[in-house]
Order: sequence, then structure tokens, then C-alpha cells
Amino acid sequence: MNLSKKFLFFLSIFLFQFLFSTTYFIRVGIKSNIKSFYLSPYRKNKILFQHKTKEVNVLKVNQKTICVFIKPDKIKILNKIYKLPIRLYSEGKLKINDGVYAGEIEVFSKDGKTINLVNILNIESYLYGVVPYEIEPMWTDEMLKIQSIIARTYTIVNLNRHREDGFDVCSTVHCQVYKGINENMELRIKKAVDSTKGLVVVDKKNEQPIQTYYHAVCGGATENVTEVWPGLPYNIKALSGVKCDFCKNSPYYSWRQSFSLNEFILKLKNNGDDVGNKIKNIDILSKTEHGRIKNLQILGNKNKIEVSGENLRRILGYNKIRSTKIYKIEIKDNKIIFYGKGWGHGVGLCQWGANELTKQGKKFKEVIEYYYPKTKIKKLY
Repeated sequence: MNLSKKFLFFLSIFLFQFLFSTTYFIRVGIKSNIKSFYLSPYRKNKILFQHKTKEVNVLKVNQKTICVFIKPDKIKILNKIYKLPIRLYSEGKLKINDGVYAGEIEVFSKDGKTINLVNILNIESYLYGVVPYEIEPMWTDEMLKIQSIIARTYTIVNLNRHREDGFDVCSTVHCQVYKGINENMELRIKKAVDSTKGLVVVDKKNEQPIQTYYHAVCGGATENVTEVWPGLPYNIKALSGVKCDFCKNSPYYSWRQSFSLNEFILKLKNNGDDVGNKIKNIDILSKTEHGRIKNLQILGNKNKIEVSGENLRRILGYNKIRSTKIYKIEIKDNKIIFYGKGWGHGVGLCQWGANELTKQGKKFKEVIEYYYPKTKIKKLY
């Protein structure tokens, strides 16, 4: 089969899948603002690609090969220069840097200074590269199904979130962590995604998919979305807080974090808040219905400021101030010490709590409908 016929064959298969597929296709931003990347063979060394002139080429990549951007709109691959954008695809998968990706890789430049890489694939394949990184893989099979359903729903609701960047969702915690297809992916992960294909969480009344926010540990109760992100157009009933005593066995249920006063003052100053060189007092001004800090006041020897709980986490670090469910703050021995519960924003599903419920015999439908009130599971495709 000559090159043009072979390309038409692959293209027809892709178009058939795209037009008649029972799933959704998605554009995932995997690399942004880079100047080069490595392309490597993955089981088959023949890679097809199409560039702006619609010409189709074959790359015989026998080893790790660097692809270098040439300003403002070209790329150099195997000592040849091509005009951007280009799309890379093969009979199998593609290996970019250290990640293995199904579907296609689109390479383009938005600013004429750097390039972006976008992985185009169906949502079910995308979930293979999300679920293992958003959950503890050793958790129950039922919990893997839960994560598959809520991650699928979240993806569908957030399509076009990064439209201005040229893709639907990113591959970081801003959207969902995605690292491509793990070469050693557990069959349990694939089975969980496949067995829940097309299932999403919808509002009982209008049957539209909801924002399925989730977090690691709630610390005793999930939170009303209006308390964390007020004014946003979310389904309030589906994202109202519920009691959760099921995450108590998590190592992240309770935590303690200390900062030297100098470090704390410097972090505030770097955020544009100069309170002076001493902290006199910190007062919690208000809390949410379920015990998370809404606002606190910091009194220094120069100024006093008010900071929201969410901004405090951003300033001090999300992995240090693990949640806004802070029940005690003390200043002693030239340190400021925070005592809190949980990890994450607290909205939606508590992953550690949900896993515990599955250990108790609860099925995915019951668990999901508990954490997202007034919802049900629907097969979208």
C-alpha cells in the first residue's frame, strides 16, 4: 500500500471513529510553552504525520529523537524542517518525552515563541491516564468505578475550559492529572473505566451532567459549594455539604503545620501584604456551616489585613495548609502553628470516605448519590 493510500486508510478509520463513535473526543493540553520535545518509537517505529500543506510524511523513528521549534512557525524533525501545525499519529501509540499517548498529537505555536502539544483522543482512553493519578490504585474495585464515573462527568462538563489555549482541558491538577497511558496500567483500572463506559452523574430534574468536584479527605463533612466559590453558576443542591464520618482512618484526617514567623511574614509580603516585621495576633473572623475558615484577620506591628481561607492556602501552599478546615492557630516559640482537618477544598465527593463506604459493601450508585445529593447516574452514550 503506497503512502497516500495508507494515509487515506488511517484517516478514514479516524474519521469513522470520530463521526460514528459512541463516545466523546477531547483535546488535552499535555505540554505548553516549550521549545523542544522528544519523540520515541513505541513498539512500532513508523509514525505518520500531516502538516499545514496537507502533505503526509512517514517518520521512521528508531531511537529517541529531539524535535526542535524554529521561530516563528516551523519545527525540525530528523534534520528536516516542516511548517506548523502538524499532527502525529501511528498504528499504535506515540511516545512523547516519557509519556505514552493514544490518539493523535497536535503540535502548534500560538505566540511564535514556543510550541504547545495537544493529545486528541476519546474520553474513555483519556480516563485510562487520569484514574490512576487521581486515586490510590490499591483502593477497592468499586471505588475505581466511582472515580471513573466522576472523572468522566467532570471532563464532559469542563470541555472547552482551556478553549483560548487551543485545547479542552489541561493535564495538571487545575483540571485533572493526566499522564498518558501507563505502560504497566493495572487491568483493574481499565476494567473500571470500561465497565462504566458512558456513565455520568446528572441532576435528577433536568438530567444534565453536574460539576463532580472531588477531594481527598473532607475531615468530617463536605462543604457547600457556595461557601467555597460563591457566585459561580453551579447546581447548589447537588453540591451541598453532607456529613462524612467515613474518612477518619485516612492519614490526612488531621494535620499540623508550622512556619517560622519570619517565613510567614515573608510569604504575606510576597503576596503584597506587608504587616510589618512582627505578628501580634491572628483571629478567625468567620467560618462556613461545616467548619471551614471563610475569613481571618492578621494583626502585625505595621498593618492588619483580612485574608480568606482559600487565599491563605494559596499564599502558604496547598500541600502545607491542606484545607481551610482549621480549628486552631497559635503563636509560640517564634512560630505560627496551624491545626486542621482534611485535604482539599471539601466540595463534592470525599475520596477516602467514599472508599471506606465501598469497603462496607456500598455500590457506586449509592455512594455517588450520597455525596452529590439530588443526582442520579445516567448512561450518556
